[in-house]
Amino acid sequence: MKNLVDAQLNNVFLKPGDVYISRSPALVSTVLGSCISVTLYSSETRVGAMCHALLPSGSLEEGFRYVDSTVAYLYAKLCVITGRSGGFEAKLFGGADVLNPGGRLNRAPSVGRQNITAAMHVIEKLGLSLSASDTSGDRGRKIFFYSNTGEVFLRQVKKTVR
Repeated sequence: MKNLVDAQLNNVFLKPGDVYISRSPALVSTVLGSCISVTLYSSETRVGAMCHALLPSGSLEEGFRYVDSTVAYLYAKLCVITGRSGGFEAKLFGGADVLNPGGRLNRAPSVGRQNITAAMHVIEKLGLSLSASDTSGDRGRKIFFYSNTGEVFLRQVKKTVR
């Protein structure tokens, strides 16, 4: 397993509702359950962006909690920073069914499933395609994103007995 800690890089941990966009290289990490993270990367300018969004849809007026508005924001900011409109590598992670892992009593999609659907809708609407994804299931994930290379490493969170 690759040693993910790099003393030469700024290490950033995203909490729910956080975004990271920078020209400076960084190792950005987060832990996801039903939340999702989208990473966007420009190989031409070596600029990356990542979000940790909690719920499928809502306004930016309430911060970066919502998948649809947050992913659109990330894309718009990356366009401004890079001077490009599109051509970014997109990756999607999370959306696990950790809030009700024993099964759903009703047939409504889980929050995780709704988050994945919202992210895919925005990604397609922006004309992007996914180069990688790891979503759904009943286990959380910890992801590590190198903002200067676009690389993402993932570790599944072990299940615990309650």
